[in-house]
Amino acid sequence: MKLKQLFAVALFASTPAFASASGFLVDFEKNWDYLNGDVNDYYNGSAAADGNTGGPNLGVSFINVSGLSNDADFTYYSGAPSAQGTAYAHDAAFINVAAGVTGGLSFFYSSPVAVTGAVKAYSGLNGTGTLLGSFDLAANNSGAYDTWTQATFLFNGSAQSFDLAGAGANFVGLDNISSVPVPAAFWLLGSGLAMVGAISRRGLKASV
Repeated sequence: MKLKQLFAVALFASTPAFASASGFLVDFEKNWDYLNGDVNDYYNGSAAADGNTGGPNLGVSFINVSGLSNDADFTYYSGAPSAQGTAYAHDAAFINVAAGVTGGLSFFYSSPVAVTGAVKAYSGLNGTGTLLGSFDLAANNSGAYDTWTQATFLFNGSAQSFDLAGAGANFVGLDNISSVPVPAAFWLLGSGLAMVGAISRRGLKASV
């Protein structure tokens, strides 16, 4: 093998391996029922708590996570990355991805308080198995839910669930929750260069 080809192989092998067995983006863009708004399996080929179906089957289910719809003027959650709907966790809340998410989870959040251990990644469903990582949230607004910050939670291994208990108590808004995709590597053997694409992230958050 030529030297420039060896250089390309070595550079590719050294890039971080952030991958997802199931690429997805949950943006909560729906007219959610205010009194019965749990997301449930709306993004998993089935229904939300209000009985509504028709959401994209992304292989992502939610436990004790409710969707919230903005008002007609989009003033409740101003600045949210997807304006119609956001979400929040309550009680013992989980995001389940049976196909697994490897490397990282991206989301937008809005919170008037700092939260330690707001999101935790586990190898099994419903917070079972091995704890793969824990992510803290900093306060970013005074309670108006008008500031949304994109966060990327990186962890080791493949997570089938994310525990949102730390982000519960109805005060952390979530929007645009997504898996972190694999970085692309392009070999330009003619010049002996390899270019590695940057990791792109989407957000999620919601509010109350």
